[in-house]
Amino acid sequence: MDLPVVPFHPPTATREEWARFHTYRRLRQAETDPDDPVPRDATVEAWMRHPHPHWQVLHLAVLDPERPDAMIGSLSFEMSRPGTPSHETNRHRGSAQVELLRPWRRRGLGRRLLPHIVAVMREHGRTVVQGWCEEPDGQAFAAAVGARVVQRRRQNRLRFDRVDWAMVERWAAEGPQRNPATTLRWFVDRIDDDILEPYCGLFTEVFNMQPFDEEEHGEFIFTPEVFRDGEARNAESGTTKVTAITQEADRALSSLTEVMYNPDEVPILWQGLTGVANASRGRGLGKWVKAAMLLRVRREFPDIHTVATGNASSNEAMLSINERLGFRTHREPVVVQMGLAELEGYAQRNARSA
Repeated sequence: MDLPVVPFHPPTATREEWARFHTYRRLRQAETDPDDPVPRDATVEAWMRHPHPHWQVLHLAVLDPERPDAMIGSLSFEMSRPGTPSHETNRHRGSAQVELLRPWRRRGLGRRLLPHIVAVMREHGRTVVQGWCEEPDGQAFAAAVGARVVQRRRQNRLRFDRVDWAMVERWAAEGPQRNPATTLRWFVDRIDDDILEPYCGLFTEVFNMQPFDEEEHGEFIFTPEVFRDGEARNAESGTTKVTAITQEADRALSSLTEVMYNPDEVPILWQGLTGVANASRGRGLGKWVKAAMLLRVRREFPDIHTVATGNASSNEAMLSINERLGFRTHREPVVVQMGLAELEGYAQRNARSA
């Protein structure tokens, strides 16, 4: 059976290509998250059309052999852009995502997509590939190929009817009591110019402090260009981003948390990065900003009743805060990793035996 695989380039995609993609993504969401709201086509396109300034994503569409107007799967490969701040220490690695609709699985089609990953890695000089597996059969496929699990993660969700709001209010009050010289600052949709550079430094520090376990990775560096680009895409997609930070008397930034609200995803709101600068740990700042953010969300977004977030399973400090707030495990994905030589060897052996 011939398996058509064609490029899908969001910035230049035709209306026919977008229609094919949107039909496919709705089918995939019905498989993975049937109870979650489905984002509008315009919202998805607003995010996908604009290339990220530091990271590039190559997309391939896997078509139905008998109906080329229908997608049955997708393949994407994300990697750092040469010349960008994060590239030098990440130039050897990339992230691949291979998906097939469930009726097309267990036919050996996933293995036939592996040479496409090999080709991209060779073209761009990548020697390590990582992937994210949420479903059991995806994890089984990765194991069969020879990829090893390098990190276990949790997607956690907090339902507001499970929240001890008295405790949240107490945490929000204890923060300034314990840190009287520290100021809580808020930003909606845009980080102010006067604080953007130090905010990039704090975000970079906190992001790289996360546990990566056995993942092979370099340093991830966030610049004003990255945040201004994200703000523009948020505006186009109708997403409201609320950020809270704490600032010390010497104007140093000490902690942050962020949430993203999009009407398409109601009643779910997504929690982004939360963290405390290494020099400011042990002062209850993480509890303060998380609690203050929850209270603001409850006040300003009354249509929200669930907050979703993700953490490494080894991130005990953040998981402890989340669990006390009432977050519960929604699913447990894993990150898998494989070297180019091993992947290419498997693909060649599979091709000979096919």
